[in-house]
Amino acid sequence: MSERLRYGVVCINKPPGPSSHEVSAFVKKLLRVERTGHTGTLDQNVSGVLVVLINESRKSATYLMQSRKTYVCVMRTAQAVSKSDLEDAFQHFRGPIFQKPPEASAVRRVLRVRRIHSLQLLEMEGKSVLFQCECDAGTYIRKLVYDIGEILGMETEMKELRRIEAAGLSESRGITLQQLADYYWLATEKGRPKHLESALIPIEEVIEKALKKVVVTDEALSSISHGVPPRVSQIVEMPDRIHVGETLSGFTLKGELAFILQATLSEKEILELHEKEHDTEFARVVRVVHAF
Repeated sequence: MSERLRYGVVCINKPPGPSSHEVSAFVKKLLRVERTGHTGTLDQNVSGVLVVLINESRKSATYLMQSRKTYVCVMRTAQAVSKSDLEDAFQHFRGPIFQKPPEASAVRRVLRVRRIHSLQLLEMEGKSVLFQCECDAGTYIRKLVYDIGEILGMETEMKELRRIEAAGLSESRGITLQQLADYYWLATEKGRPKHLESALIPIEEVIEKALKKVVVTDEALSSISHGVPPRVSQIVEMPDRIHVGETLSGFTLKGELAFILQATLSEKEILELHEKEHDTEFARVVRVVHAF
């Protein structure tokens, strides 16, 4: 339990109303931990998956924020639209798109590219359209709805938005703040930690879905924790494909997340050096998560 309260995450089912920062603060207070953070802001009126990072797991926030997000949205059109016209409009937005953040956003308003990995029509009723969208981090669904209206030649409005997946965690893993409070009470007052342990997800389970995994020997951990780059001879396990500059997660033999790496060699170069028994660094340490 103590390890999960230090290196765990909680998948909160955020209701409309509180901000992401407020929800993160609630989790901090409920669990009586020192620090919390989250993996991507949800607007106050948006509900759904908010992944809250506890204590040391906050060190991986930057990398988890870059993961894909999935939303379901209710869009209201000015006039009734046929299914075929709507599908034709959706086709314009599958793949890479240009977006400029709206005026009310907290980021600089510059044109940027985001990829829509999936855009699926779920249901239509009158002027209401329900669709699901899987997209890159930083995609503005409200702006997407507006742009769909531009293609349709009419005004469109986002009436409701819910995030159903973030950082590889779906809404099926989500719990409410009230449930979290109940689980903590059961664990601390009644000696029944089962529900709280289930709610506290190890950071390793989450990071593996976001970054490729490299396992190193135990003898490498101490030097790596002090910023010394890992060497080819210290690799125990690595992914089939590595690109130079790619961000990787570094694991111990026990399956613990220890650090975040940036590859300086490809997997082909690593294998060639290993066969020739030439030992050199294959990545640089960009973040120590768990020091040994």
